[in-house]
This record gives sequence, structure tokens and C-alpha cells, in this order.
Amino acid sequence: MIRFFKAFPKFIKTAFLSIFRHIAMSLSASSAVTITLILFSAFLMIAGNVSLFTNSIEDDLQIHVVLKADVKTQKKIDEAKDGLEKISGVRRVTFSDKDHELELMIKEKGKEFEMYRGKDNPLCNAFFVSVKDANQIKAINAQIEQLPFVKQSVYGGNSVSKMISVLNTIRSGGLVFVGLLTLLALFLISNSIKLTIYARNAEISIMRNVGAANWYIKVPFMMEGMLIGLMGAVLPCIFTYFGYQYFFDMLNGQIITSLFTLQPIMPFTLQICGILLLGGMLVGLVGSFFSTTKYLRWKR
Repeated sequence: MIRFFKAFPKFIKTAFLSIFRHIAMSLSASSAVTITLILFSAFLMIAGNVSLFTNSIEDDLQIHVVLKADVKTQKKIDEAKDGLEKISGVRRVTFSDKDHELELMIKEKGKEFEMYRGKDNPLCNAFFVSVKDANQIKAINAQIEQLPFVKQSVYGGNSVSKMISVLNTIRSGGLVFVGLLTLLALFLISNSIKLTIYARNAEISIMRNVGAANWYIKVPFMMEGMLIGLMGAVLPCIFTYFGYQYFFDMLNGQIITSLFTLQPIMPFTLQICGILLLGGMLVGLVGSFFSTTKYLRWKR
């Protein structure tokens, strides 16, 4: 271990010299990383905004709980609210009196319902219940329906369940896509480093003949892989910042409606750039490690 740390500055110097001596191969390897990370960056920008959309939609999913007509006094309303808040999975309970309910109906169904304002209002008081996990909304609604003070409980039924299923599919598909891009990046950098190693087999043979340990041979290549990965991440970072800024300004920060607002430029692009830089270095390190390990697997 002490030998490793003593030799570490030399490894870094060797890695830099190797990149400049074999600039064509280094650029070839870094371009492979660049292409992969640009695709990865585009996906991260899409995935980040899809996640924001889905979270926004899930936050807006509510159960409309209509109370029985006799739930009028403040005491009964408070008791009903306490009963709803005790249900596992409920995040927030918001009261809506019958006048507010009528205004919502007028807004949704038209001005013909304005005649019911005042004493002629036939509606009942209600609550809007938000849940912690959208996947549990059906089960929570079933529990609410069993409460003695509830007249009706509505959450959207099958349409909401289908929407939640679609959102979960998008998230799962995103994770699979990330995995595939990571494997692609590892494959490209691994093969690029492998070509570099094959082109320098004479240099490696000399190091073997003088008794250099495998780790002593491998570490400079691994450092070189990290630097190549870092080089390959620079253009994707530029693409991320300016590309997303252009996209954000063009759409005025939202898609169609305010419900689908885009992630703010900062710190969103900064976070993606950090992921790209670290990801490029990690992919370069792992790819070069596997390539050199496979090439240097021999019996002394």
C-alpha cells in the first residue's frame, strides 16, 4: 500500500504522457464516451422532467370525501377530520364547506347552478384527502367509504389506476434505459482501451520482463481511462447546459399547461453535469480495469 501511494504521482504523470503520446487513440476513446454521455444526458433531462411531471400529478391526486348532511357543527367536522387523518397512508386532509363545493360545481358544470347559492345550497360539506403513495389510493378510498360519517368517496376509479400504472411503467422503463446506456458506455470504453493496450504490447512486455507487478502496469492505464472519461464528459456538459437552456426558454418553462412545468435550469443542469463528469470517470476507470485485467491475466 505504501508503495502504491509513493508511486501514485508517477501514475498520474504517466497517464497524461500516455494520452498525449497516443492522442489519436485517446481521442477515439473519448469520442466513444462523448457520444454515449450525450445520449445519457438527453435521457437524464427527459427523465428529470418526467419525474417532476409524475410527482406533480401524484400530488394532485385526491380523494373527494362527501360528508353526510348531519355533519354540520364544528365538533362533528373536527371528529370527521381526525377519523380521516388516522387512516394509514393519508398525507393531508383539507376541509371544503358546502359553499366552496357549490363554487367548484359551478366552475366545472356551468352557471346554471348559480341559482343554488345561499340558503338553497343542497350540497354537503366535504374533505379533499391527499395520499402519500398514489399506488395506495384505491385501498385508502375503500377504508374511507366504511367510515360512518361518509356519504360518498370518489377518487377517479379505473382512469386514475391506469394513469398511475403508466407513470410507474415510465419510471421502470427509465431505469432499464439507464442500465443499457451504462453497459454500452462500458463496452465502448473497454474496447477503446483494449485497442490502446494492444498497440502498446511491446511497452507492457518490457515492464513484465523487468519484474513489474500487474497492479503497477494496470494503474496507469486505469488513470488514463479516468482521464479519457473526463475528457469525454466535457462536450456533453456543454450540450446539457446550453441545450437545456434553449429548450427551457423556447417553451417558457412549461409544456402546454402550468401543470407540466420544467425543471429550473439551475441547479438541474449543474446536477446533470456532475453526474456526467463522475460517470465518465467511473466508466473510464471500470472499462480500463476490465480490459487490462483480461489482457494481463497470465501465469508468472
